Amino acid sequence: MKKILIPTDLRVESLITLKKGIDGIEDDYNQITLMYAEHLNDSITELLFYSPKEKRKKIVLPVFNEAITILKNRYEKKIKSVNIEFFHGYGTAALENFIIGHEIDIIFVPSNYVLKPLKNGFDPIPFIKKSTLTYQEISWESSNNHSDSKDLSLLIQ
Repeated sequence: MKKILIPTDLRVESLITLKKGIDGIEDDYNQITLMYAEHLNDSITELLFYSPKEKRKKIVLPVFNEAITILKNRYEKKIKSVNIEFFHGYGTAALENFIIGHEIDIIFVPSNYVLKPLKNGFDPIPFIKKSTLTYQEISWESSNNHSDSKDLSLLIQ
C-alpha cells in the first residue's frame, strides 16, 4: 500500500492523472490524497472560523465527488481511500512539510495538463518540481473543450 499525492484544481479532468497513475502501479489498497492549493484569507475573522470541512462543502462540486466515486468503484482493489486536503503554504519548504506530515510515498503530477485553480487557488506543481521530493509525471492529452459532466465519460474509458 502506498500513499499517493495528486495536485488538483477540483475539476473532473484533473482526476485523469489519478486514473492514469493508478493504472501504472501494482500495489493494492492505495491511499490517495488530492491536494488543492490555495491562499488563506487575511481576515482574522475568516481565519478564526476557518473549517476545512465547510470549505470542502463550499468549493467541491457534486460532479467532482461523483467522479471520485466512479474511480473508487472502478479501481476498488487499488484504491482504499481518497481524501481532499487543502495546502495553504507557499514555497517548497512548506510543501515538503505537508508531504512529510501526510506520509506521502509518491506524487503523481500531470505533464500536459495545466491546473486551473479557483479564485484563491494556485498551482503547486512548480513547487513540487523545485523541491527535493520524488514525483512521477503522468502524461495524457488534455482537451480544453470539456465540461465537468462530459469529463465523467473520460474516466470510464
